Amino acid sequence: MALLMGILAAAPASAQESAGANAVGSDMPAAPGDITVTARKRSESVQKVADPISVVTAQTIQNADLRTLQDAVRLTPNLVVLDGLYPGYKTVSFRGFTTLGREGEFPFATVIDGVVQPGQMFFQQELVNVQQIEVLRGPQGTLYGGGAIAGAINITTRQPTNEFQGNASISWLTGPEGRGSASLTGPIIKDKLFFQAGVTVDDNDGLIPNEANRKNADFGKSVTSRSALIWRGTENLNVALTASTTDSRVGGLWLASVADADFDGPAVNPSENQAGIVRTQLRAFSLKADYTFPDFATLTSVSAYSRGHEYTTADADYSAADLNTQTVHYTDEAFSQELRLTSNAPGPFKWNVGGYYQNEKRLEASTYGAVGEAPISTPDAMRRYKTTAIFAQASYAFTDKLEFTGGFRYDWEKQVYVNRDTSTPAERLHQTFKQPQGKASLSYKANPDLMFYASYSRGYRKGGFNPQAEGSLLSYGPETADNFEIGFKSQFWDRKITFNAAAFYTNFKGQQYSTSRVVEGEGIFTVISNIEKTTVPGFEAELTIRPTRELSFNGSVGYSDAKIKKFLPEDPTAYHNNTIPQIYGFTAMIGTDLDVPLSETYSLVAHGDWSHRGSVYWDVQNALKTSPKDFFNAKVGIRRGDWTLSFVGRNLSNARTPAAVGAHAFGTTSLLSYNEPRQYGVELGVKF
Repeated sequence: MALLMGILAAAPASAQESAGANAVGSDMPAAPGDITVTARKRSESVQKVADPISVVTAQTIQNADLRTLQDAVRLTPNLVVLDGLYPGYKTVSFRGFTTLGREGEFPFATVIDGVVQPGQMFFQQELVNVQQIEVLRGPQGTLYGGGAIAGAINITTRQPTNEFQGNASISWLTGPEGRGSASLTGPIIKDKLFFQAGVTVDDNDGLIPNEANRKNADFGKSVTSRSALIWRGTENLNVALTASTTDSRVGGLWLASVADADFDGPAVNPSENQAGIVRTQLRAFSLKADYTFPDFATLTSVSAYSRGHEYTTADADYSAADLNTQTVHYTDEAFSQELRLTSNAPGPFKWNVGGYYQNEKRLEASTYGAVGEAPISTPDAMRRYKTTAIFAQASYAFTDKLEFTGGFRYDWEKQVYVNRDTSTPAERLHQTFKQPQGKASLSYKANPDLMFYASYSRGYRKGGFNPQAEGSLLSYGPETADNFEIGFKSQFWDRKITFNAAAFYTNFKGQQYSTSRVVEGEGIFTVISNIEKTTVPGFEAELTIRPTRELSFNGSVGYSDAKIKKFLPEDPTAYHNNTIPQIYGFTAMIGTDLDVPLSETYSLVAHGDWSHRGSVYWDVQNALKTSPKDFFNAKVGIRRGDWTLSFVGRNLSNARTPAAVGAHAFGTTSLLSYNEPRQYGVELGVKF
């Protein structure tokens, strides 16, 4: 606070400095007022969009040691993402939204250069050649589809120029862990054909001991690449062909047995005689073409294909005893096509209109049994999802100050489930969902640096099948979220201070939740079910202070109160006003970046961020609770020319918290996996 007061007191002395960022020679992240986003499928200033948006720039990714999307979103209010049972299985907490294991739909749409990435498996990829990450908070289904019920994560990669540019880094961290990355971009034919190529390699012995096995529980080896060919055939035509790959072999399904009475105690290491191993192969390809009709619109076509496969072998009794083992095969394959027309004519009226089609297939098979005996195999489960959608969104500026935005989307989805049990005729089931989504917002610019807005949006998460269930629990319905929001975006002190805040209220109908269900005459099943009604009031605020080109501060705070109002159909009054599990009610973050010359040759580059997560419940009974935790990360380096030598610290506070919980798995005992402990090391990087 004393430092902040001193900075504010010194404001007049620096009033003539530009609030703009990335002046020549500066490596500081861009000031919020200078950041351009494509949240509405067009380029515009983030401060002019009537949506709460957090932006992570390329320089922040480097300065803050952000390796994956999971790292990047830690700077976003109300949003917490943790590794669940393994890196491709995420536990998400955001405004009442959470994940549903492998079977359910991820609550965020992840988009890379305009291409939607299917499934949460692709959320684990390393950040390769990334220019900017935009986190749009609140339902974004109008433009991004049914997978954007909580929001959208819009990623743009570095665009090539006629000059060759690249960077590389190598690091060593405790574990030990060795990492290397490199990227290069430039022309093949100047002004016409360009390329991008990037790769990251990681070899990690892990930080979490397995008490009954020599191999650490969280070991991992992975290679991630992203490459692109970009053709600028004419002044009006751009075509991009991209490919991304991930191959990994990592630890997974490490779970420790913890008595419910000791749930909030110190972290417990797993003790499994069989090391959990998850082998993953991800492939994604896309072809994107943009053709501009001058003073009218840009026609965009996006064709995409992806395939993800995971094979897991693991302990099934979660103990040192050599009793049970399990395997899981899981494949997700998808093709999608989008056609979109986006206006580019000058004037007060701006619009988008388009259509979308996706054909997705998921296959799953598993075995479980005693070691040394023939395992029990579950039948292969095949699910196919065919989705068709039309959408439109338009904005009209009545005056220089007042703008209205409205949007509409309609999704049709046909689902097929086939239980391919070899001992009986294949069971084939069908279900169809139809769902409208909409959005309306009104923004008012009191002056060039202050905007107020109010919005309504409806989000949608599709229903599906529970492959391991039977009878009436074999399927579950869709989830809708009606979100009402008011907020403002502001800049002052010559745009050196940016302060944005919003309050929201979300009304869920049929919220999807993974829970145990007892059905008379059928049995007990852990399945995805629909909670009849949930409400979530909350607020968020973000602050950035940039007194000079060399120094910046940022902070955020988020609060959400996700309460059950009506539970399952057979018992609607149960757990009334209990908190939805896995939702952090309060988050806060403070960070700082420094880039200051030490001499004519050397500069000091430093980043630090502290984040606070409030208490969180892990069961619907609200009996299992984790106390608040604080996390600290830092990276401090010396730069000489294009070279930087940095010291890196991750989770320096050594805070340990559950990342995945099997609540009451053994009656009065639960199964837990924890986040990774403190890690530190050194990194050498170069730009060229």
